[in-house]
Amino acid sequence: MPQLNGASELSSLVSLLKTIVGAGLMSIPLAFSTDGVVVGVLIVALAAITSGYGLFLQAYVARFVPKGHATFFNICSITYPALSVVFDTAIAVQCFGCAISYLVLIGDLMPTIVETVPFVPSEHHRSFWILASGVLCVPLSFLKNLDSLKYTSILGLVAIGYLALLVVCEYFFGHVSHKLRGEIVLVPSSLQGLFSTFSIVVFAYTGHQNMFSIINEAANNSLPSMARLINFAVLCASVLFILVGLTGYLTFGDKVGGNVILLYPSSWYSTVGRVAIVFMVIFLFPLMLHPARISVNNIYFWIRTHIKTNQENAGSEEPVSSETSALLEAVPSRASLRPSPVVPFPDTTFYTISTILLVVGYTAAVTIKSFALVLAIVGATGSTAISFILPGLFGYKLIGSDTDEPTKQEHTLKYMSLALVLWGFVVMVVCLYSSLAL
Repeated sequence: MPQLNGASELSSLVSLLKTIVGAGLMSIPLAFSTDGVVVGVLIVALAAITSGYGLFLQAYVARFVPKGHATFFNICSITYPALSVVFDTAIAVQCFGCAISYLVLIGDLMPTIVETVPFVPSEHHRSFWILASGVLCVPLSFLKNLDSLKYTSILGLVAIGYLALLVVCEYFFGHVSHKLRGEIVLVPSSLQGLFSTFSIVVFAYTGHQNMFSIINEAANNSLPSMARLINFAVLCASVLFILVGLTGYLTFGDKVGGNVILLYPSSWYSTVGRVAIVFMVIFLFPLMLHPARISVNNIYFWIRTHIKTNQENAGSEEPVSSETSALLEAVPSRASLRPSPVVPFPDTTFYTISTILLVVGYTAAVTIKSFALVLAIVGATGSTAISFILPGLFGYKLIGSDTDEPTKQEHTLKYMSLALVLWGFVVMVVCLYSSLAL
């Protein structure tokens, strides 16, 4: 049954779409430059289908845990309990690393927009702008629910809309010299080149880290409603990726860079585009801190619970609280599944974890000049686990587990889930290879 209160379908759509379409949008033309027009579109379509199915599986398996308590940790606890803390650690590192990268991007972009800052030496401009972003990032990071971020997410989507419009208009009516345009191809010239930008497109659809929160907060979190939400969000993202990817690539050819906005001639509209990128990542920062904070709390809960359990009764099963028992009454269960714990998140813990993450994040962004390789490796493992491997494992384990005789459709979904897991490992190998060998 749908929840009586919660986020509207529009609010849920805004949260999911803003999580999916982030700063990576401006790198899609670079992927087309190595993939070619035809293969580039095909890879976008493949990424949309695989990522969309991963999101659908999250919506499907959310009903196997207490309503409003769907997390990677909780579902791991009833499927692969020994791995729950391992996967949550990967999720925390991945999401937190992305959040730090947004602060680094702010520090790199703002000095190109505002060249002088009173009383601040030029060598400290980068640090100044990173710290100045805290005026917006810090208060937004202390909001507990994604629904509370819907208005900033709308502003972020407006910024994305402007950037997409800028790229498209510059192709049709722009001022880019033909001398700046490189070669344009339909298919990739080499497999090595395709591998080098493979992760850009595959991870462009990563919104899985916030999907469970969207499900938990939705007023109508029924599977048909969530399926409509996912289909529409993925469709909108696909249109944006193909539109920006093609027009950005056709404008610059193989001379396109990692951020197409930075290639346009200096003008008021290209400057506004850079400002739009800054505001987009500022509004993305709390969206990435949100799942990182949940995962850190899950890890803290796991450590605290296991220490207490080992002290009281070494090797015994985790006790199930009365609150958990009551919540589990309406949850489908099988003998092979453990009860899912309800992980508490009291205000004191919430504010403590948030403060620690913000302090560590801003310190890292100011002091670390470049951690691109580390972020690429973490992304290849963490994003793959979040987007493909975990949803696939959950689906394979849980689909049809609440009935004695699974239907033909459930059998099909189970083996599609297994295929998604295998796809995830292929993606991981290719992305690690491109990060380390290319």
